[in-house]
Amino acid sequence: MSLTEWTADTLQYDLSDEYSIRLADVKEWGLFCTVYYDMGYVGFFREEEFNSSRCSAYWIYQGERKVGGVRMEPNKMYHLFLIPPFQQGFEIVKLLKRKLMQWSDRSKRIVTFEILPSQADWFARAGFWPAEFRCRWMQRPTDHFDIEWDPRWSVQSPKIIENGTGGLKYVNEEEIARCDLESFGGSLEAARRKQKSLEDFTPDEDPNYTNEILTQASTLVYDQETGQLIANCRLCLQDNQAAVYSIGVIPSYRGRGLASQMLQRALTMLKGQYPFLRLYVMEGNDAESVYLNLGFVQGVQEIQTMYIPEEESE
Repeated sequence: MSLTEWTADTLQYDLSDEYSIRLADVKEWGLFCTVYYDMGYVGFFREEEFNSSRCSAYWIYQGERKVGGVRMEPNKMYHLFLIPPFQQGFEIVKLLKRKLMQWSDRSKRIVTFEILPSQADWFARAGFWPAEFRCRWMQRPTDHFDIEWDPRWSVQSPKIIENGTGGLKYVNEEEIARCDLESFGGSLEAARRKQKSLEDFTPDEDPNYTNEILTQASTLVYDQETGQLIANCRLCLQDNQAAVYSIGVIPSYRGRGLASQMLQRALTMLKGQYPFLRLYVMEGNDAESVYLNLGFVQGVQEIQTMYIPEEESE
């Protein structure tokens, strides 16, 4: 198999004598993806146009006929859709995989994200391994709640400052990391994110994917008697919508409604600013019942990632 060098501005790559992919305008591509990606999934994200520019968008052509679209770059692929009546999904996945193998650094995994039920078999038959985790998005409209906090708790919003290297960080990031380590350490969620140590729980990404509104609607809960951070709920942007990045309560303080109250506070403070609040939950997470009791509805269950393993060095 001959290697093909990938560049962001190359207009066309041939997949075979019959098929090719052609660089797309992300806005037009996003509208097609909104209609054709998966109606159950898209119905859930009905205001989303899938027009993010984070990864190159391509049209899939059979000769001169546009039959689908995909986002792909070296080592990653996602948001594959087909335009009816075209139905050769498995054939397309095989060809896209071959192109990815030519583009990618084979010392790293080739990954496809958020695999929908209707597509999982295509990727599996093409040689992608399913990760062990199944997840789904949940959402509900923002709304007003009257919250009565226990007077023993001190409730605050986190503060964000520059980290000195062009990024952002929470003022008390180590305190948040310790709270998360106690809340999630050893859990399935930690296994999914490969988090084991205090350093693994240091919040390095979410401060860079938020804004002032979401930061104010995020919550830190302290035990006033001990001064310990006992729970936190941090919000972020998911494309252009508000989402829960992380929510945790340390075990000795569970069962007191803190998770529900932190979410109610977020829903209340975001009302008029964002229409929905979303969160991503892994199958089997005990917190899913909390979300259902607050009126969050479930989206389509998906395989979080499927992948082609990296090649071992000799």
